[in-house]
Amino acid sequence: MSTLFFTIATGLAGGLALFLFGMHLISTGLQKAAARQVQQLLGAVTKNRFFGMLAGLVVTIFLQTSAVTTVLLVGFVSAGLMSLGQALGVILGAAIGSTLTAQLIALRLSDYALWAVVAGLVPYLFARRLRWHHLGQAILGFGLIFYGAALMGTAVAPLNTLPGFTTALRPLADHPWVMMLAATLFTGIVQASAATVVLAMTLAAQGALPLEPALAMVLGANLGTTATALISSIALSREAKRVALAHFFFKLAGVLLFLPFLGLYSHLSRLTSPDIARQVADGHTLFNIINMLVFLPFTPWVGRLMERILPDAPEEEKVAKYLEAKVLDIPELALARATQELLRMAGIIREEMFPRVMQPLAEREVELLEKLRGLDNILDYLYRAVARYLAQLNQGNLTDDQLVAQTRLLYIANDLEHIGDVVVEMAHQWRKIEASGVEFSPAGQAELQEMFNKVKENFTTAIQAFATGDEAMAARVIKGHPEILRLEKNLRYSHFQRLQQENRLSLETTSVHMDLINQLLRLNIHNVSIAQAVMGII
Repeated sequence: MSTLFFTIATGLAGGLALFLFGMHLISTGLQKAAARQVQQLLGAVTKNRFFGMLAGLVVTIFLQTSAVTTVLLVGFVSAGLMSLGQALGVILGAAIGSTLTAQLIALRLSDYALWAVVAGLVPYLFARRLRWHHLGQAILGFGLIFYGAALMGTAVAPLNTLPGFTTALRPLADHPWVMMLAATLFTGIVQASAATVVLAMTLAAQGALPLEPALAMVLGANLGTTATALISSIALSREAKRVALAHFFFKLAGVLLFLPFLGLYSHLSRLTSPDIARQVADGHTLFNIINMLVFLPFTPWVGRLMERILPDAPEEEKVAKYLEAKVLDIPELALARATQELLRMAGIIREEMFPRVMQPLAEREVELLEKLRGLDNILDYLYRAVARYLAQLNQGNLTDDQLVAQTRLLYIANDLEHIGDVVVEMAHQWRKIEASGVEFSPAGQAELQEMFNKVKENFTTAIQAFATGDEAMAARVIKGHPEILRLEKNLRYSHFQRLQQENRLSLETTSVHMDLINQLLRLNIHNVSIAQAVMGII
């Protein structure tokens, strides 16, 4: 008896270990090979939740991980390019894509598992190009998950011969809530819902578990998979916490919806195939498809609910929220993290600094200059943090494209830091006006506001181009610079005309007026520099 138990435990633990290692190889290999393409795909569907759902499905089918998707979604939400509701549509699609592993296992490809190991090992060891090396790693991972699943199946086959096993399992099988909670806990520990689903498929295929409790395990696997995102979001931004909480909300609501109707759920799964292992895999897919159909129309409202549960918190000074050291060995993910931090810098400029710097004197905040200096200090710190983070990337592991992307990010970080400096200098000029007790002439104030609005619009366009990699949008900023130059000359000419007419307000504010025009021009030069970096003109 003890020998049989040891054999079963060894096969089950070893198979699970190979399965989890295979999943790791697949996700990291494909992340390294294709994270850039994933970013471009998600950036192209930021405005439509249905296409966002399809993008999430495609990305997760290809990568078999939601890690890259979540990283990029948080960045888009932080930059204001995607609402939380739109991001939630991508998450629902990603949940469907994550069921592919169980479907492949149900095809019983274990006979070809070792051939996949061989096919992946050759490019993994001998390929000279990094992309082929990473793809070989992913193929090797697929071989290991198939082989690990086969080992688990072989290990649990004798379970029915063990006296008392069915009796010991019956309390769980007779109480789906308990089975669901046990599967949730197991999934939270191994951090892979596919492992729990495959274990449920294996136990069902060997006759050790009926379909209904096996599907209760599937529900627990779907709920347990949210633990990873919830835990990892603790140290991340408020946007990341909202995405993780919404993911948990969708899964919990789905489980609470399905569990009381487990009999009907089982009946639908039986209709898909005569094979019970396939029924479990199909039940996993059915759960996520139905969950998507139920909740996709309500993603805007769920997004607003998450924002009420986790409202915006005051910005923490001198804290880099996105620069995770653990992804430095995956250059594309590290570059995406640095991009998110730069988008956060851009958000501080757009949301905190720009709205304040051009306010009329009567509406200006007390201690405005000190407030803008504090925000500029945050930008200075984040600039240094991003530069240090990017310097930690191993140059030998970077492709030529990644080296260019690294340089591009450093250029953009420098421009954002300088924009903060220029805004503070503008506030100094406004302080002079405030101290003098004389305001700009109405015409002069309107002209400055007109130029500022155009510069601010160009900044927003340049940052959107940076976030989405849209070179056409970046080109519009560059092509629009001559218009800003003409406007600058027109504003100078108009001001000097007012001086010739002996306009007292224009005379007393001439120095500040000219300095503000110069600083607005400097702001737009940095906008152009950001756009040029997006286009690779560095």
